[in-house]
Amino acid sequence: MTLAYLAYQGVTGLASPFLPILLDKRVKAGKEDPGRLSERRGYASRKRPAGKLIWLHGASIGESQVLLLLFEALREADPDISAIITTQTLTSARMIAAKGLPGLVHQMAPVDTPFATERFLKHWQPDLAVFAEGDIWPNMIMKLDRKRIPRLLVNARMTDKSFDGWMRYKALAKKIFAGFQTILAANIRTSDYLKQFSPKRVKFTGNIKYAAPPLPADEDELAKLKGVIGARPVLSALSTHEGEEALVLDAYDTLKAKLPELELILAPRHPSRGDDVEALLSGRSVYRRSTDVGPKPDQDIWLCDTLGELGLWIRLGSVIYLGGGLEGSGVGGHNPLEPLKLDRFTLYSPEVNNFAQEFSIIHRARGADPVTSSSMLAELALPFLTGEKSFSPDESLLGDLLYGEAPLHAARDAVLGALAGKRAR
Repeated sequence: MTLAYLAYQGVTGLASPFLPILLDKRVKAGKEDPGRLSERRGYASRKRPAGKLIWLHGASIGESQVLLLLFEALREADPDISAIITTQTLTSARMIAAKGLPGLVHQMAPVDTPFATERFLKHWQPDLAVFAEGDIWPNMIMKLDRKRIPRLLVNARMTDKSFDGWMRYKALAKKIFAGFQTILAANIRTSDYLKQFSPKRVKFTGNIKYAAPPLPADEDELAKLKGVIGARPVLSALSTHEGEEALVLDAYDTLKAKLPELELILAPRHPSRGDDVEALLSGRSVYRRSTDVGPKPDQDIWLCDTLGELGLWIRLGSVIYLGGGLEGSGVGGHNPLEPLKLDRFTLYSPEVNNFAQEFSIIHRARGADPVTSSSMLAELALPFLTGEKSFSPDESLLGDLLYGEAPLHAARDAVLGALAGKRAR
C-alpha cells in the first residue's frame, strides 16, 4: 500500500459524511437521478443474480457501448452468463436501459469512498471485475484486491494528460495496473504508456468499437423526416460541445448564401445543453426535437437535443461535422467510425487525441478531413452539399476499421478465461 493511496483513502474517508451534500448539488445541476442516489452511496436497488456474476464498469456512453458489445459477445458464448454494469452518467444509464439486455443489471456506480465501495462489493460479490477504457478508482481497486476478486482492463485508452497524471504517482500506478490480470490496449500509444507501469500484463489488441454495427435508426421516423426535408442538402453537426455550435453556425451562414435551401442539424453531445444551444439560435427558424411535436418545412435548423437518435441524424446528413475536437476543449474527439459505417464524409476539428489513429486512417482513405475555421468548414462541406463530391473512400486503406472483430473476440476470450480460472479455484 503506497503513501499516495493512504492519503487518498484518508481524504475520501473524511469526505464520506459530506457525500449527501455533494450528491444533492449534482441533482440540482441535472447530473444525478434523485431516485438513484442510494446507488451512488453503494446501496443496491436490485437483488444479486444467482450464480457467477461479472461486474462491468465504465464512465459514460462510450465505455458503455464497449461493455454492451462485450456482454452480448459473452452471452453468445455462454447464455447463462449474467453481469452487473455500473456507469457514472444519466445518459449512459438511459442508453443501457433502452437496450434491455437479458441477464444484465444496471446500477449507478458508487462514489469512490471506502464505505460506498465496501457496501457495493459486499452486496454484489462479483466473481470478476472488468473495467473499460480508463475509469479507474483507487478505493474500489484496493478493495477488489483485498477480496481477491480478479480484475481486467479492456479497450484501455490513456491520453497524454492522464499518463502525466499517473506518472506523478508512479508507485500507486504500478500497484493499480500491475494488479490487473490482463490489460487489453485499444491503441499503440496506450500500450506504450501502460507498459511503464505493468510491462507483463499489457497486450495491444485494438479498439473494440471497431466491431460495433452501424448505429440504428427507426425506419418509420427516418422516412417521415426525409419527407419533411425533401431534396434539400443537410449539414449534420453531431456530438458538438461548447464553442462548436458557433463555429458551425458561421459556416452555415456562409453556405446558406450559396445554397438557400440548406438545412442544418445540430445535435449536442449532451442534451442537457439544449437551452444554451437554443439561445445561440435566437431569431432563427428552429425546430427543437425535445419539445416540439415535429419539424415544419420552413424550419431550416433542427436542434436535436435528444439521446439515442444519432443514427437518424447521420443518415439525414449530406456531410457530417463531428464534434469534440475543438482546440483547447480537452474532449479529445468522438468516434469517427459511426459516420464512416453509414457512408458519410466527416469533417472535424483536429484535436482528436482519443481517436488520432482512426481519424488518421480515415483521412488517408479520403473519408474525412480536419478543419481549423468556419470558412474551411464551409469550403470543404460545399461540394458534398451540392453533389459535386460523394463519399468514396479507399476501403483498402481502412483495414479493420469497418469490419474488425478481433479486439472484441480478444476481450471476450480474456473474460471467459478469467472466469474459468475463477471457477477452477
